[in-house]
Amino acid sequence: MIAEYYIIINELAGSGHGKVVWETVKPILEQRQIRFEYRISEYAGHTIRLASEYVKTIQRRPNVTPVILVIGGDGTLNEALNGIMQVPQDEQIPLAYIPGGSGNDFARGLGMATDPAIALAQVLNNMRPRLLNVGYFHETLKNEHRYFVNNVGLGFDAQIVDDTNRSKKKGRLGRWAYLSNMLAAYSQQEGFPLTVHVNRKRDYYKRAFLCTVSNIPYFGGGVKILPQANLHDDQLELIVVEEPHWWIILWLFILLLMGGRHLNSRFVHHYRNANLHLLVNSVEVGQMDGQIIGNRNYDLYLSTHPYPFWIDTSIHDHH
Repeated sequence: MIAEYYIIINELAGSGHGKVVWETVKPILEQRQIRFEYRISEYAGHTIRLASEYVKTIQRRPNVTPVILVIGGDGTLNEALNGIMQVPQDEQIPLAYIPGGSGNDFARGLGMATDPAIALAQVLNNMRPRLLNVGYFHETLKNEHRYFVNNVGLGFDAQIVDDTNRSKKKGRLGRWAYLSNMLAAYSQQEGFPLTVHVNRKRDYYKRAFLCTVSNIPYFGGGVKILPQANLHDDQLELIVVEEPHWWIILWLFILLLMGGRHLNSRFVHHYRNANLHLLVNSVEVGQMDGQIIGNRNYDLYLSTHPYPFWIDTSIHDHH
């Protein structure tokens, strides 16, 4: 079996990090005489179009495995997945990825190398497609069907994403910007009514503050919010934090840094299930894989869906 790569590059991911990664990867592909073609993603939403065009135009040939390879951040990977899923396929084209964003939570959740040359080796040395479970949601109020690789958040974490995206436009970057956006989001976010429906159990939170459903342990660029979340199983994890005093937030933050102890706190509610249903009857900001999905009410049904990936993480980073 020979793999042929159909590459989509978001050069602007991670404030230009995507371009640097591509400049590392491209010469290796040429030198190893790997068969590939590539497209540059030029605007928000472009990767969706490029990925679905690839699926429509790739010619199937015996003994050749076509692979769609994404170079960019979590948002780029999200767009590629959603683009692929727009086109019905008899046999799904495997998806490969080389992290080139700022957060790279998906790569971290999968155990990928951060070094682009080693990450490329994890793709090129792969021998067969491996099924991973990606997230899926149906939002009934707008009848939206979307796939996600990391998480969907309503409230606090979406507010941080919104503020971070805005401050990027102003050119403020880095950890301090993220921290200041966290404080800003804390002052902006008010408690909202949330109903969580799992199996036959219905929990109502009068003043939810943070509500994040995740398929991987991390969010916000390496914060280990749901340590048991796993790409290899069909379960999703949900964390709900009720509107707390500032000192509780500080306390939870310290527990979080201590590695997963925050889940034992009585202010934190933790769910793990293959199907989750969330209802929010107030206008809240929502995010999916670090992209804003609107400012509105939500009626969200969430589950997972298997998709073949072309990445072998048994090849490790030696630094």
